[in-house]
Amino acid sequence: MIPNTNDTKKRQRNMVTRTDRNKQLCLFYAAGPGDIVSTFSFWQKGEDDPHQVAVTYSSLFFDTCRTLGAKGVAISCCPRKDSIATEQFTVENNPKSPPGKGIAFHLQQIGYVREIIARAKAVDADYLIMADATGHFFPLLWFAPGSMKLIPSLHCTLWPESRKSSPVQKLLSMLNRNLFSKRATAILCISQDVRRQLHEITGGKTVPVHPFIPHYRKELFEQIPPPPASQPFNLLYAGRMETAKGIYDLLDIARMLRQTGNGGIVLHLCGTGPEEENLRNALQEQGLSQIMQLHGYCARPAMLRHIAESHAFIVPTRTSFEEGFNKVVAEAILAGRPVITSSVCPALEYVKEAVIEVPPDNAAAYFEAVIQLAASPQLYHQKQEACKILRKQFYDPGRSWGAALLNIVKSQPHG
Repeated sequence: MIPNTNDTKKRQRNMVTRTDRNKQLCLFYAAGPGDIVSTFSFWQKGEDDPHQVAVTYSSLFFDTCRTLGAKGVAISCCPRKDSIATEQFTVENNPKSPPGKGIAFHLQQIGYVREIIARAKAVDADYLIMADATGHFFPLLWFAPGSMKLIPSLHCTLWPESRKSSPVQKLLSMLNRNLFSKRATAILCISQDVRRQLHEITGGKTVPVHPFIPHYRKELFEQIPPPPASQPFNLLYAGRMETAKGIYDLLDIARMLRQTGNGGIVLHLCGTGPEEENLRNALQEQGLSQIMQLHGYCARPAMLRHIAESHAFIVPTRTSFEEGFNKVVAEAILAGRPVITSSVCPALEYVKEAVIEVPPDNAAAYFEAVIQLAASPQLYHQKQEACKILRKQFYDPGRSWGAALLNIVKSQPHG
């Protein structure tokens, strides 16, 4: 008997369908520079990573895989090479090669993303979720197989919001356009500023955009006492010691405090970075070490102590920096501390009532805001009361990155 070709093709299609249905769903996450192996070790024990104040995105990824019963593969570019594997998860820190400059930098970015795609193909991943810190997005268009669902995860603005995009950024936007408008299954997006930039790149024709905000545990902040009633007025900066983060604007504020005789205000800086030593030397040379104190890296217990002793936060990020949500702004609100910052921080949009907003890159305006907040109990109380209302959004798991990812995957057909 001559076989019926149509019947043979139909049986083959049915076999493929059955195979697809039996295949375990696989999610692959390119997580940026965090130490996800360490985070996973704590997650396995049912604990949050103690090195982080917010719930980490990688732990939310692990939660999502567990909820879906999916295989999870997560790779970061953390410099500490390490890996761990279980029956359900493969987690690895896979460092990038040292970055070059100019064309060499962009080639490195493309090469690392190609490596990520190859790893995702090797495990037959159904989804590739890639954080922006991993590398350029457009290689996903060139090298990812058509069957793989792509989910860019945007945690920073695509260019400094207060400035026009550079020629290089315009080229990157052009290369990314089809990914954001057609190829991606969906986009995870941390702020309205990022969403507006996506619309600008795509002419308003983006694939579905799923917003998220940082997520926190209520019990961590419930242990922080109210701001101290005594002087001095302690103003806290927490972040990298980098010029673009505004640390030299803080130095200018310290000079203005000395010049005007406002000795009841002290700036406290927590964090490390390339400018830490230079800043420390400048404070000693100018005799400002009592007005502006550097505390270096602070583990969670020390950080919580500095928050407890603070009255307000200051976040002076400059327009030259491609700022993300800036979790420090959210953490200040959760701790019941008003914030002084500018529109450079996309987080401002979510917490305006508890913030004194100043023009960016303007140390004098920051100084005036510091004096105003420290000198007016009425204004301080008003901003502090606003914190109590605004902090609820950061405790809501339904607004987290993990909830957004889960919604995307659940909305897609499988098998």
